[in-house]
Amino acid sequence: MTLNEAVLLVDWLNLSIHLKNQRLSFGSDLVGDLIKIARDECARHGSTELVRAHFVGEQFAPSVEDAITSTFIARFHKTRTAKEQADLVLAVLAMDHIHAPGGGPALFLLATGDQDFIPLVDRMIEARAEVVLVVASTRTLSPEYRRIAAQQNVRLLSLTDVLDIKPLPESDADAAATRVLGLYRVCMAGGVLGGDQTRNIRMLADWGLLQSGDEEVEHTACLQQFARVDTRKVAVPAKRDTGNRPAVLRRTCLNFTSATVLDIIEDADWVLRRTGNAARLPTIGDLGVGRFAADDGRRLARIIGAMKDVGWLMERSDGRFESRLEWSADGLLEPLWRVICEINRRAFASHTEGVSRDQLFQDLRSAPIAADIDRKGGKAAHEVIDHARRIGVIDAIPAGSDGYALAVIESHPVAHSVASSLRTLGNLLADQVGVAVPEHEVLALMRERDEHAGAQVLFGYDNRDRQRILRVLRRSGLLERPRGSEPMVRLKRTPWLERIS
Repeated sequence: MTLNEAVLLVDWLNLSIHLKNQRLSFGSDLVGDLIKIARDECARHGSTELVRAHFVGEQFAPSVEDAITSTFIARFHKTRTAKEQADLVLAVLAMDHIHAPGGGPALFLLATGDQDFIPLVDRMIEARAEVVLVVASTRTLSPEYRRIAAQQNVRLLSLTDVLDIKPLPESDADAAATRVLGLYRVCMAGGVLGGDQTRNIRMLADWGLLQSGDEEVEHTACLQQFARVDTRKVAVPAKRDTGNRPAVLRRTCLNFTSATVLDIIEDADWVLRRTGNAARLPTIGDLGVGRFAADDGRRLARIIGAMKDVGWLMERSDGRFESRLEWSADGLLEPLWRVICEINRRAFASHTEGVSRDQLFQDLRSAPIAADIDRKGGKAAHEVIDHARRIGVIDAIPAGSDGYALAVIESHPVAHSVASSLRTLGNLLADQVGVAVPEHEVLALMRERDEHAGAQVLFGYDNRDRQRILRVLRRSGLLERPRGSEPMVRLKRTPWLERIS
């Protein structure tokens, strides 16, 4: 016998993907809207009372968590994976209610457009419950889902039909994202942000990133806002191994110490890797997971718009995104991580501040630079070394009487994050450093560390992110993968690891 009660089950990830695909706002207001819809359906059903609302997702924005916890009947359930675990959690919650001691609810409200829940809907009907299927929009429903929604005792509601959901608003941050990525593209194209900016201004104007007439003024303002100037002792001109002289010079680079700049670069890195190495090109909703799971859609739309502005991304007519940047599967950060690891591995082993360019060149050319296995060899090594210098994570320092070496700028946030990743991984493995450990155990330790670190995610948001870190360490000679039937990894007890631990 069913009770005169109702339960709301919300697949938060599925709703977010579909609303983001339509460029609609997605945030804390939706929590109250869904509960109101559920109560309206209870009134329509008779004297049924909404007794519980379950919100299941990988990650929730703080404002969404607050909206859920402020509602007495609502609970949120965080999962470890983007989709599969959420499906299981929702199914388990539904079965708990169906098999409750006093009988199952008379009404289920299931907020998702995922056809994987069709067997669960069948089970709800079998338990003599009525079902209301709440979807973001009916436009993208599969034929199978439409079939289940057409059954007796099943009702279909579209959020875009019953709610006035506002489009994502534009903000001043949109322009900031375009300007930061424009400066990054200048560095990728061989420009430096210090000294004469005539060539850089011309490139930015040609790319349509500066307003005609006031290019120099606009570019100067951009540098003042998003670049920083450091003064340090370097080798000049650093064009060859000998004949150089030390000097104290000003270096102008993108200001990674600014949270705005760092977030923009990391956001673009995430999107590039998923549009440049995807068997199935993603939609904006597909991209709105992991790093963007707690986003209401605005931040993701902002970075996508900026990447389209600088020519790195193209949106196709079917709403899917395709990268237009060479080696985009590598993202923006992995090549820099590789350079940092190669220099520090040798520098700490030899007790020197840096390494020769020739030595670094040979190390980098010996294996693919990053994720894309075709990006390898001398040309690729030469380009990534020069790029790392223009970005400011490495520089030429005096070595000997008239030579120079390349050294990592340890205070740079990207260099700091690499050292933190290695140090934390060493601490997680503790007495297992130097011992072969199953890779899945290492990945689990990395995941658990980030889950307990709150907003301070170090290793990434999924195994793809975590395996990227292991790949960089392996190619840099800091980690080994012993041969065997089971994937194993062995973190080496290197002088760099010993020093930072």
